[in-house]
Order: sequence, then C-alpha cells, then structure tokens
Amino acid sequence: RLPYGIYDTVEHKAKFISPEIYDLLLKCDAGHDLDPEHFSDREKRLIAEFEASGMIRRASWLDFLLPEQKYHVYPARYRENVHWSVTGLCNLKCRHCFMSAPHARHGSPSTEELLSIADQLAECGVFNVGITGGEPLIREDFTEIVKALSAREIRITALYTNGWLVNGELLDMLETNRQHPAFQLSYDGIGRHDFLRGVAGAEKKTTDALKLLRERDCNVSVSMCLHRENADTLRESVRLLADLGVRSMKCGAMMDLGEWTDPEIRELHLTPEEEMDIFERYIPQYFKDDAPMSISLSGVFLYEKGRRDFGSFFHRECPKEKEDLTLACPVLGTAFYIGADGVVAPCQGMCDCGGFAENLPSLKEKPLREILCESEYVQYCYATVGDVRRGNTECGECVNNDRCAGGCRNSALIAGDNYYGEDPGACRFYKNGGPERIRAAAQPAFEAYLKRHPEIDKENRQDPADISCL
Repeated sequence: RLPYGIYDTVEHKAKFISPEIYDLLLKCDAGHDLDPEHFSDREKRLIAEFEASGMIRRASWLDFLLPEQKYHVYPARYRENVHWSVTGLCNLKCRHCFMSAPHARHGSPSTEELLSIADQLAECGVFNVGITGGEPLIREDFTEIVKALSAREIRITALYTNGWLVNGELLDMLETNRQHPAFQLSYDGIGRHDFLRGVAGAEKKTTDALKLLRERDCNVSVSMCLHRENADTLRESVRLLADLGVRSMKCGAMMDLGEWTDPEIRELHLTPEEEMDIFERYIPQYFKDDAPMSISLSGVFLYEKGRRDFGSFFHRECPKEKEDLTLACPVLGTAFYIGADGVVAPCQGMCDCGGFAENLPSLKEKPLREILCESEYVQYCYATVGDVRRGNTECGECVNNDRCAGGCRNSALIAGDNYYGEDPGACRFYKNGGPERIRAAAQPAFEAYLKRHPEIDKENRQDPADISCL
C-alpha cells in the first residue's frame, strides 16, 4: 500500500513519496549526468528544492558515493521495527507469564540463529528493534548480539527486562556500541512485586535498576499487572515510580494466556467491573498528585503528561466511508514480532493463541524476506476496520461504530480465536457506559490540575492514544 519510499538513515524513518519524485531521486546517484535542459519545469523545481534542503548536492568530477550512501533496494514490504524475543527463558518464575517462560515453552535460539536473524533484518531494511524475552539479559552472548546489531546499523530502540541484571557494565557496553535504548521494566506494586514474580528479592533488584537508570538519565517505562493482591498499591506505586524517574506506565490485567490460565492463579483475577471501579477511584487521585507520569489504564484511560485532554485506547473514530482505508491496528502496519522459536507474528501475544498460532510462519522454514511479502501473513497486518466489521456480527451492527474501530486484534483472538472478531474489552467499555464513567471520574480533577498548571500548551491537543502500547 506504500509502493515508493526512501529510508532516511539520519532520521531513521522511511519517507513515502510519489513515483515521479522516486524516479528523480534514483538518478541522483553520482553516476548520472543530469542535463537540466531535459527536465520538465516541475522536475527543475523539484531538483532546486532537493538541493536547497540539503538532500542532494552537485557532484564534482572527483566525487563518489560511500557504500552507506548508495541506494539499496530491500526485498520486502517495509517494516519500521520488530519486537524480537531472543530467548524464551527467564531467571524469575512469574505467576502470570503469558509465554510460560518458567517452563521455557518457546525454548531459546542459538547464537548462530540470532546472528542469522540479524542478517535477515538488515537484508529486509528493518533497522529498529525492541529486544525482549523471556529475560534477554540472561543470555551469555548478549554483548555479541548487541555488537552484531550495531555492525548492521540496527538500533535497539527498547530493551524489555525484569531489571535483575541491569548494572553499570551493561549500560557501559550499550554506550560503547552506540546503543541507547529505552528500558521497559515490570513493577507489580509496593511490597507485592516478589509475590507475582515468584523469586525473593525481585522488588529490590527492580528498584535498584530504576535508580541506576535514573542516574544515567535513561528513558524508562513500567508495566504493572493489576490483580486482587496489589490493586490497593496503585497510587503509592505510581508515586514511587515517578520519584525513581519512570516516565510512563501501562497498567492493567494480564492476558488470559500461559501461566495466567492456571486454576490456582485465577483467584487473583479482577472482574472487568472491579477493575473499572478501581480506575474510577484512582483517576481523580492521579490528577490530584499532578499526573506524576504518562499512564495507560487497561486502555480505558490514557493521559500523556503535558496534554490538555485525556483519552482512551478504545476511542478511535472511523466513519464507514473510511473503514476500508483504516488499519484495524495502526501498530501492525509498521511493526511485527519474532519469537524465540523463530515464529513470525503480527503481535507477540498472538504466538500463544490456539489455532491461529499454528498457522503462523517460521524463520526455520522460510526466510524473512518471503514472510514479509507473502500474502497469507501480510493480510493480517493490513487488516482494516472494514474487515473487522464484516468479520463479526457484533462489530458490524454496533451503534458505537462512529467512535470504535474494533479494539485489539490480540484480545479478539484470545476471546474467540477469530482474528476479525470483537474485542470484549471494547464492547464492555461502550455498553457499560465506560466513556461517560471515565469522563465523570476524571473531568473535575483534571480541570483543577490544568488550573494549577497554566503553562501547559493550550494549542497542543494531540491524541494521547499513542501511549497505549508502551
């Protein structure tokens, strides 16, 4: 759907352009003699604009292109980033792990397999990677993997870790290899973290890691799994994490996969209504505390610190005339996931979704360039809101179509093994008056917060929904 693009290696972004501009830029390769007399008036204007912007310059007879300046055509559909699990193993025993890392269900690839994947990412023009596990830092070859990515000009944009092995040596190694990832850690409540993580001392290790990351001025976010044993710690936990330098937090119930489906663990589950009640009580407290950090509460409430409005992940306006032009999940249009077992999926949780997971492609059977181009896999990434509305009766006939784009595809799979099915969370949110309840809970405290902070830009009204997938 985006046939012409050029990847900017300075800004690390692809720029999608018209066929005319694409063809013109391809000629600017230090190998063509371009005679302005052969250009149309429009092409002359474009060349002048490119030159003025610094995108191109006139070459002297001694000029030549360096290898990194030369055009390279990538044999795959464009993907801006990959979420890459480098191991299915972990040093903790989390009671809620959706990929069952305590039982190593997805295994752990060899160094050679990971280096091969790094080669394939570079071959396909995927230059941004978020590294996850299991726990990625338990790999003895982690430094080797970082060096391999740096050598291929692939940036580690995010590192997902439990924090146990975060230390100065790790941060120095990343700096030496020109890698400056954001860190995402988990923190499951003051005094309750060890309980959920299954290993004594995990909470101290996490807070020690957060202190070190604050000292190094790293960008840090946190996820918190809410359940019956830690729900009462939410306010104090957010305050503590803000003091430790955390910039954003995603809080909500765990997906109903892996360890979380164990009957012994199910007693920890909050019902959706219980969770909503907790959020209705907490949101006013959050603004009374001056919004310590950006926050996402199970998708029902989103606030990005510094904005003049709050929102919800479930609120995505998509009128019928645009439903076949709007992606069901905007993230899946540019990102994908590689599992520790080599499986390639639109999103991480989908690797554990029953019959759907059985049909996902694997790097052990097919190279990445083919997977990113073949229609059976790609059709899921480019599914539209229209596909979802036609794919299940609930969404097709819903009166909330003007403000709901169908919710999360992973949640739909968990609920009914139908990629185009309804997201129960989105359905409950609207049918139970969620927007009105959140607005009633938040608005008075939010208005008081804005009065205390008149410096917040009144013209800045960007949709805060982009923090829902931190």
